[in-house]
Amino acid sequence: MTPHPERNDRLAAVRDLLRRLKLDGVLVSDRHDVRYLSGFRGDDATVVVGPSVAIICTDSRFWAQVDEEVQGFDLVKVDSAELMAESVQALAERSAPGASLGFQGSVVSYADYRALRRRHEGGLRNVGARLSRLRMVKDAEEIAALRRAAALADAALERVVAHGLVGRSEREVAWHIRGEMHTLGAEDESFATIVAGGAHGAQAHAIPGERRIARDELVVIDTGARVEGYCSDITRTFATGKVGGELRRVYGIVLAAQLAALAAVRDGAHGQRDVDAAARAVIVEAGYGEQFGHGTGHGVGLEIHEGPALAKTRGDRLRPGMVCTVEPGIYLEGRAGVRIEDTVLVTDDGCEPLTRFDKELRVVD
Repeated sequence: MTPHPERNDRLAAVRDLLRRLKLDGVLVSDRHDVRYLSGFRGDDATVVVGPSVAIICTDSRFWAQVDEEVQGFDLVKVDSAELMAESVQALAERSAPGASLGFQGSVVSYADYRALRRRHEGGLRNVGARLSRLRMVKDAEEIAALRRAAALADAALERVVAHGLVGRSEREVAWHIRGEMHTLGAEDESFATIVAGGAHGAQAHAIPGERRIARDELVVIDTGARVEGYCSDITRTFATGKVGGELRRVYGIVLAAQLAALAAVRDGAHGQRDVDAAARAVIVEAGYGEQFGHGTGHGVGLEIHEGPALAKTRGDRLRPGMVCTVEPGIYLEGRAGVRIEDTVLVTDDGCEPLTRFDKELRVVD
């Protein structure tokens, strides 16, 4: 069988990368890249791609699954304890002696690297994140899944907020969001939902606990749904009654920063120099630069954090078809946090929000 048309294009991109790097093949072990290239959703598999080679290597637990999910790849049946070594052997049997092989150093353990060195007779080269970066520009099928994931997260958040927040524990609200996502058809959350009220909201990656949400405070909720493997990411900050004048002012500053960054997202914009800088300028001018410590955004796809980068210290040039978050925040230690985040699709002349939940400060009992 021939692979899905999109996967033909993906294999062609890998082979073009091999030509540019002057490699005879590449061993793919990042599970997200394995799925992207082959369609295989399981664990403990590698893909090996060469100019005329496309094989998937896995053990007996997954052979039937490969038959169901993978087209256009030869299955090499291996022992689970020898996955890396037998993957290299499979390439050797299909290549000229001494073939040069790329590998993904960021996901290969030291033990697996030693196995590669022992079993591969040709040259080895770490290809870094080059393969994973092929996933940055999404095709139509991926964008459709990302749209569904974003719409589902919006709907789940709306249902939970309608139920109220005051008096509920952060953990209870987080589990409620997850339950609504499953009810609406999600495979899972994109990541463990963050629910943080009051001073806890000043922790950007707060872990929901038994703390009960009180009246007259801000509550940060950061969540996302996974649909067909693809993620969404949305953050909204709610008020549970009256909040002080400064907190309302901070909310307005974060919203203005997010809108400025969204206006900067377009084909050719740079994640650091254009998008992050636009958000950061608003917050710095308002006097809260020290309270905005993280980047303005990140790519979203099969992983919740992938390329492109939109950060203070690094960024990527944006292209149509990329999907990323825009999420500035201000964190007042001991008092509160505010973050507003959307997942957006980069277009020729701007961006399209995929998450569409209202961004005006909503008061929730």
